[in-house]
Amino acid sequence: MAGPNRTVVTDFLLMGFPSRRDLSLLLFSLVLPVFLLGLAGNLGLAVLIRAERSLHTPMYYFLSHLALLDLCSCCAVGPVMLWGLLAGQAALPGPACALQMFLFATAGDAECCLLAAMAYDRYAAICRPLHYQAAVPPRLCRGLVLGSYAAGAASAAVHSSLAFRLPFCRGRALDHFFCIIPSVLELACADTSLNQALLLAICGAIQSVTLLAILASYGLILGAVGRAGLRRAASTCGSHLAAVAVLYGTIIFMYLRPEGSYAAQADKMAAAFYTVVIPTLNPAIYSLRNADVKGALARRLQGGSHVCGG
Repeated sequence: MAGPNRTVVTDFLLMGFPSRRDLSLLLFSLVLPVFLLGLAGNLGLAVLIRAERSLHTPMYYFLSHLALLDLCSCCAVGPVMLWGLLAGQAALPGPACALQMFLFATAGDAECCLLAAMAYDRYAAICRPLHYQAAVPPRLCRGLVLGSYAAGAASAAVHSSLAFRLPFCRGRALDHFFCIIPSVLELACADTSLNQALLLAICGAIQSVTLLAILASYGLILGAVGRAGLRRAASTCGSHLAAVAVLYGTIIFMYLRPEGSYAAQADKMAAAFYTVVIPTLNPAIYSLRNADVKGALARRLQGGSHVCGG
């Protein structure tokens, strides 16, 4: 039973939007096309990889699931953000807030694991080309993808379930544009030290271990190819390295941002970049510099035009 100073929170009010109407509408006009590009790019990339037999390789199998994770991140946050920019605020029922938190956390942690699996695939392709099929068999690919999803979902389940077992007595207004874990914990009137410790330990471990695995894979690649093969390795791994740099650069910024009043605004900007911009950038990164993807897309478009032309 709730105490005299406690209120039962059944929904959350997202207040992390600009108070100026003109600024909100400007941001809406910028975010909407980026959001739609992210949806179209990731869905199109996933469908293309599944439909085109020439892309049925481990690298593109991982890439199709990376696109699905980016699609999940876009869909979990984007519509609520756009509605909040139009209305000035957005209300989410408690279960919807918990689901959004779970989906966002799952996609984020699973993406780190998947990027590590992709780094191993690049190591096997460059350093063990004659044994590539044995080094990255289909069963291992499926296991790495399922393991990535499982790690992300397990981490998200721990954080979201523990967060929503807390009593909330500090109102229902979240100073953010979606239900992110730290903002929800700020409304709790119970001790959140366990939540904070688990958040740091589990997410920190996933991000640190996967980053170390990526660095180890590229260290082995660099040691194997030497200066002579550096250019070829860069052309093969450039897209993956760019995706890693964008994702982990954002994560490192979120960890190292300064404390104080600036931190809240910095967190919102980093979260917006993480949830909307990165999912839009990834399909472009992997498509614009990839001859296989561009060739497969051209064949599909030519096939469609032949059908339409009769």
